[in-house]
Amino acid sequence: MQSTGYEFAAAPRSVATKRSKAQRDNATYGFPWLLAANLQLLTCLSYLLRHFAACSNNGNGERAQNIMFDKRVHRGSAYVTREETPESPDRELRKVGKGSARANRYQQQQLQQQQQQRPSTPPPVGGRFHMDVQTDNYLEELADRNPEVDADTQTDALLDLHVPISFVPAASGVDVATQIEGGDLFDFDLEIEPILEVLVGKTLELGLLELLEENELREIRQRQELFEQSRNAELVEVQRLEAEAKRRFAEKQRRLDEETARLAAQAELEEKVAARACAKQYLANLHTQAFDTLVESGHFYDPLAMGVKHKFLPEVLESAAARAQQLDSSRRLLDAILVDALRSRATSG
Repeated sequence: MQSTGYEFAAAPRSVATKRSKAQRDNATYGFPWLLAANLQLLTCLSYLLRHFAACSNNGNGERAQNIMFDKRVHRGSAYVTREETPESPDRELRKVGKGSARANRYQQQQLQQQQQQRPSTPPPVGGRFHMDVQTDNYLEELADRNPEVDADTQTDALLDLHVPISFVPAASGVDVATQIEGGDLFDFDLEIEPILEVLVGKTLELGLLELLEENELREIRQRQELFEQSRNAELVEVQRLEAEAKRRFAEKQRRLDEETARLAAQAELEEKVAARACAKQYLANLHTQAFDTLVESGHFYDPLAMGVKHKFLPEVLESAAARAQQLDSSRRLLDAILVDALRSRATSG
């Protein structure tokens, strides 16, 4: 039984003519072809599973060679530069070269930094300041604005040209061919195991993905149910709090209205009491003042006092005046008599 890699050779054949995408899709991805491909795939898979089980029962422990890890198999596009595999012989040398170059650059940078460092100028003494002085060996014009010069460049047109295709001379001589029959370089047990690993691994991977998807969906549904429950509970709590807040607000408004009505009634009562007290205080002397005013105006009077004042006193005054007038007349008459007597006595003496 062969245990290493194999080589393959086939007879030359002509390249098929390119067809349009629509024709290629109709001819390649038609329903009959898809059904036939699925049937062939299922048949091959069942045969490979049976053969693998038989080989496992026989106890053949030879390790197969997986083409996914074969460095001789090129993976990717054929039009790009092939990347080096970890087993390339020059990879370690390049790593060592890159490391040494990086170390050299680091040493050069450190050396340049040490050379650029220089002692700084000491600070000026108190009351003085430093002045910028030209100390270089050549004269340099000091200006506020650095001189600017416009310059342009043009890429050479020849640089944009593609690399010319190398001339390959036609082959000369006699061609020698050999024929390798089908199965000469094919070890079924060795070559079928990678394919079987891919098919079985893909099937197991899809099964695991479906199982994980089912578990994830079940977990999502559970989380959604928990979220709905918590949201409903929070909604009920929010509604209860809103109802309680509305009830408290209504109670507050009712009590405010009651307090407002009580204060209004109390103010009205106080106003009535004050008005009653003011009226009582005002009417306390109103009766006496009214009667006094009526008495003074003559509506109410004492008959005795009125009779004495208007009847008795005038008569007394009139009789007293008449008496006084009589006394005055008598006194005047007496004076006249005395004057006549004195005159007559004087004339007789």
